[in-house]
Amino acid sequence: MKIYRPNDNNQNESEKNLLLSLIYNNLPLKDKYSKLIEAYSEIKLTPGGINAILESLIDELGGTIRFPRVGDNNERFDAIIEFEEYICLTEIEIPSTTILDAPRNLLDNYAVAISRHNIKYKPIVLLVICWDVPNKRTDYWNVVTDINSILNLKIKTISIPALALHYWSKTPIDLKADYYLDADNQKMINTINILDSLNLPENLSLGYLEPIK
Repeated sequence: MKIYRPNDNNQNESEKNLLLSLIYNNLPLKDKYSKLIEAYSEIKLTPGGINAILESLIDELGGTIRFPRVGDNNERFDAIIEFEEYICLTEIEIPSTTILDAPRNLLDNYAVAISRHNIKYKPIVLLVICWDVPNKRTDYWNVVTDINSILNLKIKTISIPALALHYWSKTPIDLKADYYLDADNQKMINTINILDSLNLPENLSLGYLEPIK
């Protein structure tokens, strides 16, 4: 169940603008990253806050994101993201307490996209966007591994902090080629490499680019 503050359109717009200042600011990258992480509760409580941040980040990374219309049962995905060379059917799991449902939902989304919406003009990537990374022993990793082994479908996993790091560091992102994590590899190596290249502390990755435990 999602809990938001009482709805006030003017207040909501003001809050969204404040949230976007987490993405667009002149702070050093380490401070940008820390400020974004610390604002999690504020983002989660702001109606449309997660969507606003995702829309900005995806746009800056060269894609477009669309969220299904409220009440439209024909579009079961949380979002569809289109890049020049591929499309991402996306489940957004924030908080990640129900992330175990995401792989099954993505398989349903994929079947519907192929059969009902005929989305075949670009390669389809199955993507889970989270805030923090599931723990090492969470069944999520085993489910993702099994889906790849049995169906040859790679479900990609990326966090919002990872997306932000790609944008802030001007590092291109390729969700078609990268960000397949499973039971044997639970680290977002590409984003951790960004931290390393900028000589930022390794512990910044814990919880957001790799599991804490």
